[in-house]
Amino acid sequence: MTDPKRGERPASTGYRRRDAVANRAKVVAAAREAFETEGLGVSLDEIARRAGVGAGTVHRHFRTKAELVDTVLAAAVEDLVVAANSYAGSDEPGEALRDFLVRLVTEGAAAHELAARLQVGAGNVEAAVSEPVAELDRAMGLLLSRARDAGAVRTDVDDRDLAAIVAAAHAAYVHPTGGEHALMLVLRSLET
Repeated sequence: MTDPKRGERPASTGYRRRDAVANRAKVVAAAREAFETEGLGVSLDEIARRAGVGAGTVHRHFRTKAELVDTVLAAAVEDLVVAANSYAGSDEPGEALRDFLVRLVTEGAAAHELAARLQVGAGNVEAAVSEPVAELDRAMGLLLSRARDAGAVRTDVDDRDLAAIVAAAHAAYVHPTGGEHALMLVLRSLET
């Protein structure tokens, strides 16, 4: 091991890497909250303050605000992937699919609104979310397959049908006269 007193790096940088990962996560969480409540006008320095890190930490992880916006939007999709995977282990596949779809639509409505508000400040959102969206599609496919195999969902519903049903459920949920009741009416089209 080298002597830190002489300005040399210690042999292990594992702690620093864990710290950097944790700081990045703090920045993304603070940015997401700030963007949701105040929009794009929030400065990177203010995001750093809210995250409890220095401005240099934010700039080290994100060269531009657009890069941070892209990361925040990708993180919203990644949260849904984690949720979908947690539902996949349920002993009640039909309920798991329905419960996840309700969560997807309700949280997705907020994510769509945030994405629309942040689009101007984004860099390349499509590239940023392409991998998480593909993971979400795989996780939803698994939930659908398990529900179909359990007899809880119509056998003629495939992944493309599910995507259309989710889009219809979202439209019903955000419609001025919609809401949860309208959402559930659309989701009942999956039932056997």
